[in-house]
Amino acid sequence: MNRRLATMTVAFLLVPAVAGCSFVSSGSAGASPTGSALPTLSPGVHTTVSFQPTTTYTVPAGWANQTDVADYFNLVPATDPNNGVHVFHNPQPLAQDASCPATPQPGVSATAQGLVAWIRSLKGLNVSAPAMVTVAGLPATQIDVSILTSWTQTCPFANGLPTVPLFYRPSVGLGWWLAGDEKLRLYLVDVPNQGTVIVDLDSFDGTGFGSLLTNGQPIVKSLTFAIK
Repeated sequence: MNRRLATMTVAFLLVPAVAGCSFVSSGSAGASPTGSALPTLSPGVHTTVSFQPTTTYTVPAGWANQTDVADYFNLVPATDPNNGVHVFHNPQPLAQDASCPATPQPGVSATAQGLVAWIRSLKGLNVSAPAMVTVAGLPATQIDVSILTSWTQTCPFANGLPTVPLFYRPSVGLGWWLAGDEKLRLYLVDVPNQGTVIVDLDSFDGTGFGSLLTNGQPIVKSLTFAIK
């Protein structure tokens, strides 16, 4: 199913609800579809307005920016927002309790190394071996993540889809769950004096993952962070 979880009270990303991860509150309901393409960015170089660290990126024709706030921004194809690039600043690990609370998981280092080790330890996930790469000229760790086909645990708001809690956004108290056939490629990087940035190439139903890697990885390679 080509939808993402969203909250009715906080429609953080204005796209249809049902599968794929998004910032939600526990016990949330689905948001309504927008029903139209998003306004596109002009092809070329752009810089975040609110996201920190200030980030410069390059997009081809047909891409849009839905959200740009201090700790999160995203870039998606204007006609296909279920496959896109999501960038987080200092996300925390999300609690693994079966009741799916939107609360942080204690005792986990929120550095790139700590988060990679924690993600690889989670039940229900298929995680590739870490690969050392470069993002914005900085050392980064790359992993591909999906839910095991044998995993059946779900959350009350997930319409029966298998789910695994992933990230918590402390600024607004929302969680980011992996759901259904969703596939991610994560790049985790420690930015000097500014904490951890995670870049997520995310295909919410998994079917667009191959094309997302083709079209999204050049955007990841174009990223630069303003270093303090």
